[in-house]
Amino acid sequence: MIRPLRQRWLLVLVAILFITNIATLSIYWFRKPPHDGGGPPRDPGKKMGQFMVDQMKFDKEQEAAYWTLRDSMISTQRPVMDSIRNAKKNFFDLLNQSGTNDSMLHARSNEIADLQKRLDLATYRHFQKVRALCRPDQLQKFDTVIKEIVNRMTPFRRFGRQDDSTKNKP
Repeated sequence: MIRPLRQRWLLVLVAILFITNIATLSIYWFRKPPHDGGGPPRDPGKKMGQFMVDQMKFDKEQEAAYWTLRDSMISTQRPVMDSIRNAKKNFFDLLNQSGTNDSMLHARSNEIADLQKRLDLATYRHFQKVRALCRPDQLQKFDTVIKEIVNRMTPFRRFGRQDDSTKNKP
């Protein structure tokens, strides 16, 4: 008599585990990822822009003006970024050429520097315009948020901070 009772409990336990596993898997399979449908597309630029909107708590008018400014900035910066990419490619193509002299290196590196300067000035002007959108009560928050955004834009931050690598040295 004890044996059939144990078997019945084991069968019930297995059935419960089976149902919970199916429920868990169905949640993962059928759950929609965030931002599907009506939200902004998943690209890093939109993510950074949404970060700004969320942090600044822009109202609807400010948000619409911000996205217009951002789209305008991207359309003006994209050609400059493409030019920087091509200029760097041309610079490093000098490695394959014999007879490369310092004047050629300096000319190509100055071309990259000039393009980077144009890009940085355009970015600065964009943030000036965004700051002008802010209400007086948002300006202090903007100044804090902009520092974080600039830190995220700085490519050297990806490799770790310089002072971190010197901490373990004697």
